Amino acid sequence: MKALITISAILLVIVPAMGQMISNPLPPVPAATAVGGAYTAVAKGPAACFWNPAGLAFTSGTQGSFVYHQPWGIPFLTHVAGAIATELPRNAGSGAISYQTLGTRSGGTSLSTEGELALSHGLLLQQDIHTSLAIGYSLKLITWSLASSITGESGEVDLGSAATFGLDIGASAQVWDRLRLGGVMHNINHPQLGASEYGVFGVGGMKRDLPQMFSGGLLFFPYHGVETSFDIERVLSGETQLKGGLNANIVSPLDLRFGVFTNPNGFSAGFGLHWRELIVDYAFVYHPILSPTHQVGIGFQIEESLSDVWRGK
Repeated sequence: MKALITISAILLVIVPAMGQMISNPLPPVPAATAVGGAYTAVAKGPAACFWNPAGLAFTSGTQGSFVYHQPWGIPFLTHVAGAIATELPRNAGSGAISYQTLGTRSGGTSLSTEGELALSHGLLLQQDIHTSLAIGYSLKLITWSLASSITGESGEVDLGSAATFGLDIGASAQVWDRLRLGGVMHNINHPQLGASEYGVFGVGGMKRDLPQMFSGGLLFFPYHGVETSFDIERVLSGETQLKGGLNANIVSPLDLRFGVFTNPNGFSAGFGLHWRELIVDYAFVYHPILSPTHQVGIGFQIEESLSDVWRGK
C-alpha cells in the first residue's frame, strides 16, 4: 500500500504539463460529470479539490484519483488530472493536493499548455448526530505557456508564459439526515494572467481575467442508496447554468448516474465501480453541437490516513 501511495503522489508531478484554468474545461471528476455537474454539495475526497474544498472535511482515510479525457472528442486537446486527499492528525480536518493539465498539440508540437496545481484544506466547524458545518479553501497556482509565433519581418516571437494564484472558498452544511447544502466561490481573489511587451496574449502586455464562478447546490437522499442533487452555477461575467442529477447504488459495487444541464442544454450518464480499495468511474456527456465527451477515472480509497500509513499503523 505504501507503494500505491508513492505512485499516486508521483503521478501528480510527472503529468506532462500543468489546465480551471484559463479555458475552464469540464472539471476532471467523472462521478460529477455523469450527474450533470450537480456536485457542489456532493463532493468529498479528491473530487472536492475541483468542486468544493469544504467537502474535504467529510473525507475519511486516504483517497486518490487519476482522470483522463479529451474535451468534446477534440483530438488535439488532452485533459489529465490527479489528486490525493487524506485526513490530517489532531482533528485538523483533511488536506489534499491536486494537479490538472490541458494541452493543445498539433503534429507533436505543443501550442498551448495550461496548468493548475492546488493545495486544499477542509475543516469541520461543528458536528452532531444530525447536522454539521464545514468550510474549505483551495490555493491554486495557475499557469499558461504558449509556443513561438511568426510575425512580419521580425521572425519568431516568443509568446512566453505567465502564472498567477487563485483562491477558492467553500462551505458545506448537513442540515438534516437527508439534506446537505453546499456553496463555493471560485477565483474569489479575481486573478489575472498576462505579461509585458508581447505577453502571453499578444502585443501590449494585455491581461486576461480568469473565470470567477459561484456555485450553490443541494444533495437530497430520498431513499437508501439513492442521491439526487441540484446545482445553480453563475459565471460572474457570463451566463447561469442549472444542473440536476441522480446517483443510484443498484448493487453493492455498482452506481448508475444520470444528469441534465442548461446553457447549453444537454444530458450526461455514467457509472462507478467500487471493488475493495479500487474505484473506476466513467462519464458520457452529450452536447447539442460538439461531439460527445468521455471521461475515465481510476482511484483508490483506504481506511488509514497518510500519516498512519507511513507510521505503519
